[in-house]
Amino acid sequence: MFQSYKPRFKKKNSVYIIFVLSYVSILILTLSSAFVYYAEINQRITKQTELSTVTLLNQLKTGIEDDLLYIGELSNEIVFNKKLELAAKGATDSYTELMKDMASKRKPRELLFDYFVYMNRTDEIVTPNIQMDARKFFHLMYEFKELDYATFAKDYLHGNHFQEYMTIQTMNQYESTTIEVLPYIQSFPMTTSSEPLGQVIFLIDAQNMFTLVNQMRQVTNSDVYILDENNRLIISSANAPGIDMQKIDEVVNGRSSHEEIINKVVSEKNGWKYISSTPNSLYFKENTKYLMNFIAIFLIYLIGGLFIVRFLAKRSYKPLKEINDLIQSHAQAPGDSRNEYENIKNTLLDQIRNGKELNEVIEKQIPIVRRDYLLNLIRGMMTNYDEAAQQISSIGILFASDTFLIGALEIDMDSSFFMDHANLSEKSLSLTRVVAENVGCELMSEYFICYFLDAGRNQSIYLLNLREGLDPAEAVAMARKQANTLIQFAAKHYRLNLNLGISTPHSRLVNLQNCYDEAKKALEYSKLRDVYETVCFGDLGHLHFDYYYSMETEHQLIELLKRGQYEEAKEFLNTIFEINTSKNIGVGAAKLLLYEIASTLLKVMNFSLVTKGDDPVTDERIIEQMIDHASLDVAKRRFLNMIDNIAQLSEHRVISKTEKLVQQIAEYIDENAGEHWLDLNRLSQEFEVTPQYISNVFKKYKHENIKDYIAKHMLGRAKELLVKTDLSIREIALQLGYASEVGITRLFRKYEGITPGDYRLEHKDSRNEP
Repeated sequence: MFQSYKPRFKKKNSVYIIFVLSYVSILILTLSSAFVYYAEINQRITKQTELSTVTLLNQLKTGIEDDLLYIGELSNEIVFNKKLELAAKGATDSYTELMKDMASKRKPRELLFDYFVYMNRTDEIVTPNIQMDARKFFHLMYEFKELDYATFAKDYLHGNHFQEYMTIQTMNQYESTTIEVLPYIQSFPMTTSSEPLGQVIFLIDAQNMFTLVNQMRQVTNSDVYILDENNRLIISSANAPGIDMQKIDEVVNGRSSHEEIINKVVSEKNGWKYISSTPNSLYFKENTKYLMNFIAIFLIYLIGGLFIVRFLAKRSYKPLKEINDLIQSHAQAPGDSRNEYENIKNTLLDQIRNGKELNEVIEKQIPIVRRDYLLNLIRGMMTNYDEAAQQISSIGILFASDTFLIGALEIDMDSSFFMDHANLSEKSLSLTRVVAENVGCELMSEYFICYFLDAGRNQSIYLLNLREGLDPAEAVAMARKQANTLIQFAAKHYRLNLNLGISTPHSRLVNLQNCYDEAKKALEYSKLRDVYETVCFGDLGHLHFDYYYSMETEHQLIELLKRGQYEEAKEFLNTIFEINTSKNIGVGAAKLLLYEIASTLLKVMNFSLVTKGDDPVTDERIIEQMIDHASLDVAKRRFLNMIDNIAQLSEHRVISKTEKLVQQIAEYIDENAGEHWLDLNRLSQEFEVTPQYISNVFKKYKHENIKDYIAKHMLGRAKELLVKTDLSIREIALQLGYASEVGITRLFRKYEGITPGDYRLEHKDSRNEP
C-alpha cells in the first residue's frame, strides 16, 4: 500500500499542491472568521437595525409633518382672510366670498379629512359648500359618539385656542359612516384676548395616521407612539402598552434597558415626538439565529469542501498544465517541467519584449502612415471626406480650425549649397529637407498647425491649419511672412535657394485638393521669377481662367470607374464640380474643364467597349456634343448619365465577396424585418462576422446606415398593421419585437414626426377601401 501510494504523491506537481492547500486554507479561514468577527457583526446588525428604525421614524415624521404643515398654512390663510372677519361680524355678502375662497384653497391631502369655520355671533358652521346651525351640524354632519355637544361647545367652540389638537374622536359622518378624526382648532382673530369671533376647525384623518403607524410596526416589530410637545399621547400602534410619560424627555436614541431599545425623533417644527420601542429579545434572537445558521452552513461547506477540493484543484490546474505543456512543446530549449510558474513567467517576459519591439516598429511607421494619408487627402485620392475627420484623429492628426492653406516647396538644385559638394548625394538632399521641415514648421507654428510632407526628390508640401482664434482673412499674409523668413534663412545660413507657392485659404477637408492645385500653380510661377520670394495664388493674374482638374484627379476618377465603384465616381465628380463652382471660373476655363472631363469619360467608355469586343468611339464630335452650349449643371447631368452608360456596359463585372455579403444581408433584412426582431447582433450571428464589420461594409456599398435600413423596413410593416388591422399599438409593438409601445412610438416620431395613433387616424379611411 505504502509503496504504491508514495510514487503517486511524487508525481503530483508543486502547483497542484498549492491549489489544494489554498482551497483548504480558504475554507478554514472563512470558518474561523465567523467566530472572530461575530461580536462586530452582532454590533453592526444591532446598529443597522437602530439606524433603519430611526430612518423609518423620520419618514413617518416627514409624512405626517408635511400634511400638518399644510393644514397649519391653510389655517393661517383662512384666519387672516379679511372676508372671514367681515362674515363673522355680520357682513352677509362676505359669506359667499368666504365659501368660494375656502373651496378654492383646499388641495388633496392624505391626512386632511375636512375643515369648516364656527361663527360665534350666529352659532353657525360655515363650510366651502354649506352654512348651518352648529348644533344641527354636529348632529347631522359630524356627530361625536363619546363626547356630548354641550361639553364640546364649552371647551372648544368658545375661548381662545392656538393651534390646539383635541384627542382622537370617533364620529358619525352623515349619520351612517363612523370615522376616526383628530380635531385641530384655531381661534380667530389671533390677536384678540377677549372672546374670539369664532374657530377654524380641521378634522385630521386619524385612521390614515393609524395606518402609517401600524405599517411601521409591521416593518420593525416595534411599538410606535406619537406624542405632542406636552408629552400627550396622540396615537400609538395597535396593542401598544402604556408608556412612561415622565421618562420620555430623557430618552436618547438607542437607549437600552433589560427589556427594550427605545428610539426617538423630535420634530423641529411642532415639537411632536415619534418613538419606537423594540424588545431586546428581537435583536438577540435574530443575531443568535444568524450565528447558528452561519456556523452550520460553513461546517457543511468545510466537510463537503474536503471531498471536492481534489476535484477543484485538478480542474484549476488543468489549464495551467496545458499552457505549460504547450510552452514546452514549442520551446527551443526545454525548461523545468515541474516549475510551471517559472516557465510561464519567462514566456510572458519574452512576449512582452517582443511586443515592445513590435510597438516600436509600429511607432516608426506612424509618421509614414500619416504622410501617405495626408498626401492622398491633398491629392484628391479619396471619395468619402465625411469619414476623414474621424480617420485622421485615429492616427494622431489634429486640426484646430476649418481653415486650411498649402505651401508647395521646391529646392533649387542649382543652389550654391549643392555646388559646394562634389557629388549630389541623397545625404545632402536629406539635409535640405530637414532644414525645410524643422525651420519651416517652427516658423509656421506661430500661426498654424503645420504638417510637412515629402512629395518627391526636391519637392515638399506644407499643410497649414490656421490656429483657433486667428482671422482667416489674414491667413495668407501670415503664411507669406513666415515663408519669406524661411527663404531668407535658408539662403543666408545654408546658401540654399527655395521656391515656394502658397494657396488661398479654403475650408473643409474636401477643398484640400483645390489648395494643393493652387499651391502648385503658384510654385510654377515663382520658379519663373528672378528673385526668390513667396508667391501666393492670389498674386497670379487671370484667375478666372484657372480651373481644378489635376492629373491626380483624373487618375482617381478613372480608377473608380475601372473598379466598378460607380456611385463613388459620381460623388467624386460632384466634388470636382463643387470645387470649380466655388472658384467662379470663367466661360473659357469652364469649357476646358468640361472638355477634359468628357475626354476622361470617353477613355473609360472605350476601355469598356474594347473589353466587351466592340469597336471604340473615335469621333471627337461626340465630346463636342456633350459640352456644346452646356452650363456646368447641364454638363454634370450628362456626365452622370454617361457614368450610368459605362456601368451598363460593365454590368457583368465580377462582384466582390464583400459586396455579395452586403447584398445577402440586405435581402435577409427585406425578408425578415417586421416578422422577427433584427439588430446587428442577430445579423452577426446569422452571417458569422462582427457587428462593426457589417455596419462598415453596409454603409460603404449601400450608402446608408444599416440601423436606418432596418428601421425603415420595421416602419413599413408597422404602417401596414396600423392601417389593415385592429391590433392595438402595444400588440403591434410586441409583434415587431419591441418590449413595449415606447419603441414603436420613437420609431414613428423619428421618421414620420407623429405618433402611431396619429398615423392610424390619418389613414383610417384607407382601411375601408376594397
